Amino acid sequence: MKFPKRYLQTGAALFVSSLSAFAATEAAPVVKVLPPHQYNPFGTAGETSPELLAALNKMSETGILAGRRNSLHLFRWSGTPPKLTHLGLWGAKVNNELMSLTALMPDLAFVSLYETSVDDSGVETLLKLPSLRYLTFAPIERYEKAGFGAPQWSYPTIERNNERPRVTGKVLKACSQSKTLESIDLSDAKVDSKDLEALAACLKLGSVGLPNIIDQETVKHLQACRRLSNLVIGNREVSAQEIEQLAAWKGLRSLTIIRAHLSRETLLALSKLETVEALHLADCGLTDESLQSLKGSPKLTLLDLTRNEINGPGLMHVSKLNLKGLELTFNNLNDLTIKHLQQLGSLETLNISYNTGITNTGIQNGPLQSMTHLRKLELRGLKKVTDASCEDLGKLGFLTNLGIRETTTSVEAVAKLKAAMPKTDVFK
Repeated sequence: MKFPKRYLQTGAALFVSSLSAFAATEAAPVVKVLPPHQYNPFGTAGETSPELLAALNKMSETGILAGRRNSLHLFRWSGTPPKLTHLGLWGAKVNNELMSLTALMPDLAFVSLYETSVDDSGVETLLKLPSLRYLTFAPIERYEKAGFGAPQWSYPTIERNNERPRVTGKVLKACSQSKTLESIDLSDAKVDSKDLEALAACLKLGSVGLPNIIDQETVKHLQACRRLSNLVIGNREVSAQEIEQLAAWKGLRSLTIIRAHLSRETLLALSKLETVEALHLADCGLTDESLQSLKGSPKLTLLDLTRNEINGPGLMHVSKLNLKGLELTFNNLNDLTIKHLQQLGSLETLNISYNTGITNTGIQNGPLQSMTHLRKLELRGLKKVTDASCEDLGKLGFLTNLGIRETTTSVEAVAKLKAAMPKTDVFK
């Protein structure tokens, strides 16, 4: 099943949560800033103007940190000739002056800023970009887990910038003037419910991330934004009362709660969200016992439990939901508990990446091979899955997609695996 794109638009923190970390050096070398086509890991910058090159170098300089081999930034290029479409910057050195340089980058569609010194004036500058579609102001991701390491774009050692947030909900008035903006995440901002009145004029806005408590006024303004269907909240305790308030919003289709404390009552209240089709509960400390209180709702088809503490037995409660997609990245499944996945008979898409307790034994014992209803399976980061499992993986020919990146499988074994399952797209 192919899920609508809006279900996946939950900010860069979820977009890249299952990618591996950049390497860090033990010393603190002087970093030489190079032209973007020499260090950019997401495409080729190609020939560019001296002004643009100078602007990119200035941006990358803000991300030079002691102990890191590379500057902390994201430049992503697309098209021919290459055009800069994605920009990601981290830290207090990123300011309004730097944002003024985006005037040289008219093709920017995605801008993500994390714990910066940018304020409302800087946001207004960004909103003048003619192609801007997604704008994110979020806390720096600091997730790490023993035995896993930190995923890409997660930086546990970076000190918090306590002189923030500087962005406020007043920028929503400027957002209403944008003809292209589809998503804005203000998780790292100061927002009051009354600020959300401006949402009604944001004609293309489909997704919003908010830091404020969800009250009746908040829901009223969310409802008034006709195309809005995706909400991101978290970084605090989320109460059952807030969820009950959201139940009145009949246009809500996707809810993301990230880095939040969720009580039993809050989890039970989620079942009242009768219109929600996709539910993301990331890094919320959920356990197998927690899943007893997760009743879901009639339309729920995608459940994302990334970065929790689920061992496997609690999946018996999830099996009662009519799910088409389940994300269990960075949990605690192992060779013994992987068998509990077999109860999920309605699944078409399953992601169990970075459950490092799954080894060759778990693959060879056959629980995945019995799940013939699956179409997409992601096994990324299972370091103890080796060439010895390739014959058994070859029995998953009913899949359309199989992801085995960051497993310890050789090029030769993967070539044989692809030959054994010609109708499956094997991504290594």
